[in-house]
Parts: sequence; structure tokens; C-alpha cells
Amino acid sequence: MSRSSQRNGGSGTEYEWRWKDESENRGLPESWAAHGRHEPIERSEEPFYAIQYRWGLHLEFEVDPRTGDRTGLPNRERPACRVLYVVEDGSRAVVQEWDAEREDDGWKPAAEFASIIAKPAGSGDSVAEKHQAQYRHAVEDRYDLE
Repeated sequence: MSRSSQRNGGSGTEYEWRWKDESENRGLPESWAAHGRHEPIERSEEPFYAIQYRWGLHLEFEVDPRTGDRTGLPNRERPACRVLYVVEDGSRAVVQEWDAEREDDGWKPAAEFASIIAKPAGSGDSVAEKHQAQYRHAVEDRYDLE
């Protein structure tokens, strides 16, 4: 899963993971929707469905603890996948990041990737009305909700 938090290097040095885009938004492949994990939905939760993704890198930087500014070049990098999830009617959305793997034929999400995630009922950011129908259709096209 995503690790966007800071860590302290033990010597008072702080590090932070920052995102760097490596692709544009793309529609989620149907195979990812079908073969990704489906998190169990508890009584006080609702499902969010993956519909878009983009590749990128998490870059770890040393940061100045007073200003939060980077102090140099990245220490290390980790391939990642940023995924847009929406509720069934397309009215609310969340973004979640997953570790990814680079292979000879491209990138793929790590094995823990979930195509359906559980979030507390009512959570997520409101989606602009002009995008809701598009998102709703993306869910209908990729998931068997009957």
C-alpha cells in the first residue's frame, strides 16, 4: 500500500516519500478489475471500485524538519501505481497508491492490489457532476454489480 508518511532516520534526519508521475491517467484494464483483490465490506462500510490508474515513482527525499523542503536528490525510488476509486453511482471518489513492479513488458501492480476497496460509509471526496456519469459507466463496464 501507499507509504506517503515521513520517517525519522534516528539521527534527527527526516525523510519523506514524494510522488513523481510517469504516465497519464488510463482506464483500468478489465483484467485488473476481475483479478484484483476484493476487500470485504463490513456493515458500516461501502465499496469503492477502481476505474483509473497512473504509473509513477515514490521518491524518498531527506527534508529539512523546519521548512519541509527537500535538501538534495532522492535517496531511493519505488515504482508505484496511483488508482482512482469511486462509489457505484460515481458521486464520490478516493485515490489510493499501491506498490508496483517493473517488468520487461512494462509495469504491473504488486500482488496486494485491490480492485474493490472498503471505506467508511459516506467517505470520499465529492465528484463534479459533469464526471459522475462517466465514472458510473466505468464501474458498470468493469464490474458485475448484479
